[in-house]
Amino acid sequence: MINIMYLVLIAMLAMNVSNEIVNAFKLLDDGIQSSNNAIDKKIDGSFQQFTAAVDKNPEGKFYQDKAIALNSLSSEFIGKVQGMRDEIMGFYSENMDDTGKWPKKADDQAESQKFMIEQGKADELMAWVGEYETKMKGVFTGDKMSETDLASFSSALLLKGKTDADIPATAHNKDSYGRYVFNQMPMVSVITLLDKYMNDAKNSAAAGIDILKSKVSAEEILYDAFDVAIVPSGRKLIQGDQFEAEVFLTASSSASQPRISINGKGFPTGGNGRATYKTTANSLGKKSITANLSFKDGFGKEKTLTKKFEYEVVPPPDHVPVVSATKMNAFYIGLDNPVSASITGVRKNKTNVSMSGGGNIRGDGGGYVVTVSSPGEVNVNLSGTNEQGKSLSYSVPFRAKRIPDPVPKLGKQAGGAMKSGEFRAQPGLRAELADFLFDAKFRIVSYELTRAEKGADLAIVKNDGGKYSGSASSLVSKAKPGDIYYFDRIKAKGPDGKTRTLPSIVFKII
Repeated sequence: MINIMYLVLIAMLAMNVSNEIVNAFKLLDDGIQSSNNAIDKKIDGSFQQFTAAVDKNPEGKFYQDKAIALNSLSSEFIGKVQGMRDEIMGFYSENMDDTGKWPKKADDQAESQKFMIEQGKADELMAWVGEYETKMKGVFTGDKMSETDLASFSSALLLKGKTDADIPATAHNKDSYGRYVFNQMPMVSVITLLDKYMNDAKNSAAAGIDILKSKVSAEEILYDAFDVAIVPSGRKLIQGDQFEAEVFLTASSSASQPRISINGKGFPTGGNGRATYKTTANSLGKKSITANLSFKDGFGKEKTLTKKFEYEVVPPPDHVPVVSATKMNAFYIGLDNPVSASITGVRKNKTNVSMSGGGNIRGDGGGYVVTVSSPGEVNVNLSGTNEQGKSLSYSVPFRAKRIPDPVPKLGKQAGGAMKSGEFRAQPGLRAELADFLFDAKFRIVSYELTRAEKGADLAIVKNDGGKYSGSASSLVSKAKPGDIYYFDRIKAKGPDGKTRTLPSIVFKII
């Protein structure tokens, strides 16, 4: 945890801290704060998944309680360190810079030396770290916990206690490990290192929670196919009636091997767990179908569900405007949005289609492409003349939306621990747009790459494009266990031509 701070000891030899070093620490601290926010969201999501898994598998409550214990120990440690941070920042409360985040004299050593060394806070902090490691590992011992579980967590544990024996032989200050780390450090480096200790505690807790969560879902059949289901309140409406529909997410698994029969006849699922039932509505009146679906549930047990669907065949209406986006219920900026548009009972060659409220539409014969340039509501307008010579006109509203932000990734990961060989083998950063219906591509424009190496200055370079080039490629080739790489100020450009700033990601080399 302290390797990124050794550069301060070297810079302190002349009892002078340059503005460049102060600014580097401020930049590093901003990245740590962003990482903390991301980890908090990840832990919240993991506990939501944990609760859902325990609802299906009550025996997982044992591991959920241990996960809660891990998070409590981490919060307890973070609370202590945050209190220490608040106390030292309080010395400068009346002399802060314009940002309100840092004292005007961020390179001040007097107060930090007095607080951390003379008052013994450095040694107190090291005692907390050792206590944190012992208690966290203790969660992975005892009933139902294996040596493999403990080994996995120990490998992922970033915050580990140090003793005086860990002080390098070449160090000038050998009184204690805490004094070795914090002796003659300026305030900015002390604050950054305290934030890094809290970041390591969060990361360690998140890793442990994931290990425990995996033990609850290990026997589950994972759902890997998702879709949207729409169940209407009615299947025949008269003009002026209110239409209601339940819209919800459906999920299935390729491993559940469902078997479907409709009205007593088996239907093939086509490998995706779905069967298609088709019949021609030749006669008027009420109709129904009964579907039986046999499948394996989330724990591999055989289940059967039966559902009856009723509908009514009625004469066709006079005229109805039909506009449907073939891939979604909205138009996306920067993309060609395919749309079908027609009026029932009106010939295609007598139907006119246009846009209002912004955007353009092109095409004919019922198949069109819509392009939009700004968010908001737009309308697809249809007009035509029926066989009796009557003029018809309709307007159908749609939403124009921005393409969602992509996720920056290195290989298959968006941060975390990565082996040095795998890290060096990656060609560069990429932006991935997950769970989006269109094949929209984002191009990495630039980013800032920082390498934190034990016993060395921070190495910060800027890279243009996603693929490593020049100094960035050289910096990545030096990756070795213990290094930390930060990807910050990531810029990406999408099909809409707009450049976006993506969240920072951090990798620890193992």
